[in-house]
Amino acid sequence: MKTVNKLTAISIAVAGVLSCAANADVMITEIAEGAGSNKVIELYNPGETAADLSQYKIVQYNNQNKNLMVIDVPLEGTLPAKGVLVIAKANSDFTGEATTANLQFNGKDGDAVALQKGDDVVDLVGTIRGDSETPAVDVLADRTLERLDRIASPIFFDASWKTLSKDDLSGFGVVGEPSEPEPTPDAIQITIPDLQGEGWSSEYVDVANNVYESEDFYEVEGVVTAIQSQGLSKGLSSGFFIQDENGDDNPKTSDGIFVNAAATNLEIGDVVTVTAKVLEDYGFTTLVEPTIVKADRTVTMAATPLRTIESDENFDASLERHEGMFVKFDAEAKMNVTRTFGFDFSVYRNNMVLSHDQINLQPNQNNFPGTQGADDQAACNQEKRVVVESFFKAGNGQVPYYSDFAKDNGTGTTENYIRIGDTVNGLEGVMAYGYNEFRFYVTNTATDETFVHNSPRTETPVIEDGNIKVATFNVLNYFNSPFGGDCNPLPAGSRDSVKDGECSNRGARSVEEFEQQSTKIANAIVALDADIIGLMEIENNGFGEESAVFDLVTKVNDLISNEEDQYTLITKEGVERVGSDAITNQVIYRASKVTLDDVKIIEMPQQHAPSIAYVDGTRSKTEDGNNYQRDAITPTFTVNGVDEKLTVSVNHFKSKGSTCYEDIKTITEDGEPKNILDNTDRQGNCENFRVSAAYHLGTELAKIEGHKLILGDLNSYASEDPIVVLTSREGLPTDYEIKAARDTYISGDATTGTPLHGAEGAVITESFGYANVIKDLHPGSVGYSYNDEMGTLDYILTSASLKDHVVDATEWNINSFESTLLEYSKKNTGDLVKFNDIYRSSDHDPAIVSLSFEATPVDPTDPTDPTDPVEPEKPSKKSSGSTGIFSMLALLSLGLLRRKRFL
Repeated sequence: MKTVNKLTAISIAVAGVLSCAANADVMITEIAEGAGSNKVIELYNPGETAADLSQYKIVQYNNQNKNLMVIDVPLEGTLPAKGVLVIAKANSDFTGEATTANLQFNGKDGDAVALQKGDDVVDLVGTIRGDSETPAVDVLADRTLERLDRIASPIFFDASWKTLSKDDLSGFGVVGEPSEPEPTPDAIQITIPDLQGEGWSSEYVDVANNVYESEDFYEVEGVVTAIQSQGLSKGLSSGFFIQDENGDDNPKTSDGIFVNAAATNLEIGDVVTVTAKVLEDYGFTTLVEPTIVKADRTVTMAATPLRTIESDENFDASLERHEGMFVKFDAEAKMNVTRTFGFDFSVYRNNMVLSHDQINLQPNQNNFPGTQGADDQAACNQEKRVVVESFFKAGNGQVPYYSDFAKDNGTGTTENYIRIGDTVNGLEGVMAYGYNEFRFYVTNTATDETFVHNSPRTETPVIEDGNIKVATFNVLNYFNSPFGGDCNPLPAGSRDSVKDGECSNRGARSVEEFEQQSTKIANAIVALDADIIGLMEIENNGFGEESAVFDLVTKVNDLISNEEDQYTLITKEGVERVGSDAITNQVIYRASKVTLDDVKIIEMPQQHAPSIAYVDGTRSKTEDGNNYQRDAITPTFTVNGVDEKLTVSVNHFKSKGSTCYEDIKTITEDGEPKNILDNTDRQGNCENFRVSAAYHLGTELAKIEGHKLILGDLNSYASEDPIVVLTSREGLPTDYEIKAARDTYISGDATTGTPLHGAEGAVITESFGYANVIKDLHPGSVGYSYNDEMGTLDYILTSASLKDHVVDATEWNINSFESTLLEYSKKNTGDLVKFNDIYRSSDHDPAIVSLSFEATPVDPTDPTDPTDPVEPEKPSKKSSGSTGIFSMLALLSLGLLRRKRFL
């Protein structure tokens, strides 16, 4: 690469700081940053006498000059005149004579390597920031650099170096005569739009025959619109975008392109002539091996509004036409947030995802798994998706292009938020492609007006009232055992994200986090204002004074001044915990609205199948065949004032992220059978085991008379098999098969339990007729976000008998629509202000149903109305004291809670 330009003021200032008066009789003549251990440095003495190496040291300026590190290289003895010393990291591919050293540079984030004589830099490869506003530039990453001249310099000049391919170590150990910079190659003059063309790739490379780089060089002129000064892992390498100054007035061609070269001494608006080859880099058209000449003029470019045109076969084609261009997302572009700003595990950094004219729905939300409709939805999501990126990895708790994000408005919350469903109006940036996604790198600053809230926050659920409201709420691992609470059944380290206590903790890591979590959830429960609430993901440490559910109910009641609106928790005589997992299901209720009649614990299926070895990607694993479900706590109430029974079963089905026997499929590879983890129908893992849970739950609830509700996190999207089993088979293809898991038992294993389904599993052909009442009333409702797709995992399913009693039902989108940065956890959120408001109090949205029952007439001649409820006391440490264990009848009559420490 050759760059012709003048020194900038910053470069001159840096030279003044670094050069001092030292003379270099040793210099760096070659350096490689390649794959794995391929880190190699070549030193050369151009003088006529030996050089004393003990006067020198090699220094790494690491990560934008934040960390200065002397590399432990034994520079000692002398280097003869015209002599060469090669320094290589152990296990590199260099096979010649070398000194081994622990070379650590990776070229990313502005790494630079300097040769110092005493304290003075005498030779430098890379750039060092002269001030806090000047970005470092990646010049080392994934390449070998060979010096063309024989002049050591404390400033890095592109023209002094020749770029070789990654892992080219062939030239180390031999230094020939200095050479002039390579002349500008003969090139074909062309415009950027002509080079890009109207297709998915440039016509100047032969992609059809697997040729991805042109043989010829092409000369284009453009205006610098954006600079990627440092490589971004699984994103842009260092380089810059240029755009044709005038364009070609053809909307089918892109006017911009990315130049894969360090943008040394270039600024936005510079006009440059680039001579380079064309490379189709995994779908991204770029210019490589460039020679860059900067003109003596600048141009201010306006961003091009993103638009679709009639000839676009899909939205991917619309994006392809803008690849490399400086683009604006205005309101007419119809770009909507489908995943708000948060952590992206595919590239391991925070970013955001937009979708054109929709939010992306999980394919099985409205389509039966494995059907054409589900496949079409998945394809639609892919082609509509754009990942919104910054040019550098965002700092913890920061949205790089939105500095006011989560700014406190003075009332303990923020008006500067981003929600799923927001239309973006005003973001500007450049369009790139990488890692199978179009990626939009933001160049301007967002404000609160940039995100138009089509689904704004609400302080309470928007729902029509009846006389009873029932809700479900997954409380995101509410654990109090690390902070003085009783232990749950699992020891520390068992599926544990925190290993600082006696028992497993999947929740808050500190007192500060726990107080924030509990305050947010308590505030949300108060605003939810339901009469019966099923809770999931609450620590399974009993019902006593030191239990998580007691702690939560106490905090909720402390916020409610009217005693009639306060809550009581469910217990069952003789039951210390519900299930054996670290988390469980619980129920709280208002005794002023309903009277507890009975509590049934429905033991859910266990699987004890044979173990099976399989391959997950490239990793060999074994599924031991033993899997478990969480038991369903199922109280029956009498609705006060009416002669109606209402049974509420609270559930949390097996996770999609677990592995069960049926997830392992056998394929043939190279003529041999091979077991692999398979999820082609997008139901996640353990769907057959969740079918077993749905079947058993429906069977057990059928034994209970009266109105019934199934609440909870069923870990299934709305058209997936477990929901079909519980609701209806209407619309199901005639050849569609729903199968329960094999080797399932109730209350134990193959020896001690009651068999449910044997070694063949079972095909489930009937459904139990519950109504998915929220989806029936609001077909577009969603309440959970995973990656950039929305759907429902939390349900209120109503028995047929409740059809005429349902007034309204809704998801309350206070969590899934919000950024994960707003959760209670401080991990990866830095100094971001955390609020005690209700938003992102969990990852699942609460769901609520409003029911209406006619009041039972009161006999005026009867002095005691049998419908009057017996009201238990509310949880209170002062009232519960050390009362011992009471029978259920005594508990209901006296309002006393059991207190027993379960270890």
